[in-house]
Amino acid sequence: MESVPGIPRDIYHFFTAEGGHSLIVRGNAGTGKTTFALQTIEDISAIEKSFYLSTRVSDTSLFAQFPWLKKKIERGETSSCGLGKGKTEEHESLARRRTRLRDLKGLGDSSEGEETIMSISIGHDLGELETVYGIIEKNLPAKSLIVLDSIDALAEKYGETCAKLMIAIQKDIVEGYCANVMFVLESADPQLDYLGDGVVLLRSTDYQGRRIRDMEILKLRGCEIRQPRYLFTLDGGKITSFAHDIREQSLMSKAWSPVEDSSDRTSWGIMDLDRLLLGGLEKGSVVLIELGSNVPTTISSALECSLVANFIELKRGVLWVPLRKASAEGARKNITRMLHKEVFDKYVRIPEKATQMGAVQEHYVLPVEGATALADFNWQSLAFSLKDAGAPFLSLIGFDTMESIYGNHVMDQLTDHLLSIRRNSGVFVGITSPSTSSVHRLADLATTHVKIDRIAGTVVLFGEKPFTACNAVTFEEKEKGGDVSLTPIL
Repeated sequence: MESVPGIPRDIYHFFTAEGGHSLIVRGNAGTGKTTFALQTIEDISAIEKSFYLSTRVSDTSLFAQFPWLKKKIERGETSSCGLGKGKTEEHESLARRRTRLRDLKGLGDSSEGEETIMSISIGHDLGELETVYGIIEKNLPAKSLIVLDSIDALAEKYGETCAKLMIAIQKDIVEGYCANVMFVLESADPQLDYLGDGVVLLRSTDYQGRRIRDMEILKLRGCEIRQPRYLFTLDGGKITSFAHDIREQSLMSKAWSPVEDSSDRTSWGIMDLDRLLLGGLEKGSVVLIELGSNVPTTISSALECSLVANFIELKRGVLWVPLRKASAEGARKNITRMLHKEVFDKYVRIPEKATQMGAVQEHYVLPVEGATALADFNWQSLAFSLKDAGAPFLSLIGFDTMESIYGNHVMDQLTDHLLSIRRNSGVFVGITSPSTSSVHRLADLATTHVKIDRIAGTVVLFGEKPFTACNAVTFEEKEKGGDVSLTPIL
């Protein structure tokens, strides 16, 4: 499936399918309904002519909130031409397509009592709707997208019920003209859901003291819903939704281009993560990366590899205990796709039990006894092993592996190692999984604490120290450093 920025792909396919379709967008105030409506116009404007009717907000306010919208209107991009797939028979009269509008205006035929006849003879002024019908007829045979924001306010203005107005529009515009219509409702009440071909619910909820935005696709008549729930952000005044199947395979196979340090901090090797951590990793710091349940291995691997690769390229020493009991050989293979093996062997040491090593000892393997981390992670031994490497040193520890070797109380055995790291202005980074016993002790010691979790299928990253908003984690090719991209959920 093609990647469509902004709105979910399922909704894009719904509106671009044969014929006309109506979509109800509902949610409480501040959930992003107007932004969603405008983003839909932008995403499908290349194939449909669009018309946005705002009944609550003036044009001036809209342009102030969405500067990009004014530019697109000035360029005429919101009504780009494109043949609609729902073309009706040319000989059908336009008047017949306005059946329900005529009823609403009180101009339809009637054989009922005197009170009804009087109502019909007076009629209603439905200026906005007349304009909408005129725009659709002018665009024919091209397909149109009409956004009514909000249908509640329009019904209130005309003294009609939302249901009656929506039924009229569904009959005339969607079925008669084969146009697309989006009804924006001002609440999350589901009582009118039966009137639309599709329904989308937008929510803004709290997650560990941070805002999370999500949309749920409840119905798309005639279209398959491959992903019912999406996280999204309003960052930059636009909707960006995050698909479950967004590429989780890192691009980390190209030659590594290091990210330089900023001021007194050392880079993680991921520019967006440096930004989130106020410029990078502070020298002498203890960093905790806490992984939640079901976080893909590609995410944790990208974080590890980016950090190690950047330190290596800057000719700094690295002590690395990979997560999930990965072998030394496997860890080396992941990194050497980006840089030379000789460089890796010179600046990296991966501890491995001497009893599990083969007859041939690789230079990058640091033999350990495996009895106690206090002896195996002796600073003097490590510094001697990495005597050709520059400072600051990095100690990158996967605690699921450490606890499998030294037991659940391994933190008590690493006290001297942590003190040596701080004394020598190095960086200690511990990565924990949900089953790790050391996480609470590490959280108390950490000067930087980052959490990674999965919500509605989307991986999110956020800081506890420093406190940050949730960021959606995706992969995007970068000029320097790793391919991890962080988008704030605002």
